[in-house]
Amino acid sequence: MTSLTRGPLPARVYWVRRGIVLLLLVLLLVALVRIVGALSGGDETPQAVQTAADPAPTAAPTAAPEASPSTAATDAPTAGASAGPTAEPTRRPDRPRATRTPEPVPAQPDGPCDDGELEVVPSVTSAVAGGEVAIDVAVRSLDSEACTWTTSARELTLKITSGDDEIWTTRECRRAVVPQDVVVRSAEATTVEVVWSGRRSDAECTRAADWALPGWYHVAAAAIGGEPADVQFRLLSPVQEAEQEAQDEAREGGRPQT
Repeated sequence: MTSLTRGPLPARVYWVRRGIVLLLLVLLLVALVRIVGALSGGDETPQAVQTAADPAPTAAPTAAPEASPSTAATDAPTAGASAGPTAEPTRRPDRPRATRTPEPVPAQPDGPCDDGELEVVPSVTSAVAGGEVAIDVAVRSLDSEACTWTTSARELTLKITSGDDEIWTTRECRRAVVPQDVVVRSAEATTVEVVWSGRRSDAECTRAADWALPGWYHVAAAAIGGEPADVQFRLLSPVQEAEQEAQDEAREGGRPQT
């Protein structure tokens, strides 16, 4: 059998083969690069996302302190509107105002007081021998709500006694009752002041009469046509008055009395 001997191929064939091999190498290299890039790209993507997201929370706290009060006030309603309806502020109930009770208007007199409708009660707050003594007479109407009364020695009489001894009376010292018009009401008493000279009285009510001595006395008062009222009081000596004032001061100051 005759063997066939292949001669050398043309140069073109060799160049084609070399080109194919080179192309395969390039394709293989590109494939390797993509595979390596895909593997390494899976690890870097989350890092990139996280890096891009980091500036957002960092910028918020930095901008908050720099916001002006007007900006903060403007932003607050906007944020509330986007989130939902804004709740109205709770209004406190109004406190009830204290109402002032109008004071009652005193009754006005409709005429003069009648004889016998007045009640008089005398009182002596302080009395010291050797000087004048003020006698307060409380006058109240028993019938009408208000009436006008003209005080005088005829309408009002007072008498000071010590036992059966008559010391002083307005029958003899008529000027002690000063004439004046006063409104007398039934709701509250009206006070009329009568001044006792502190002396005994005589027919002419002279100032040369003797001084009343310290001790206990009675003063009786009556309006014309009315019932008399009698109260007891003590006429102190100047020494007794000083002692009583010292006791009152000690009592008010809480100091023990001696």
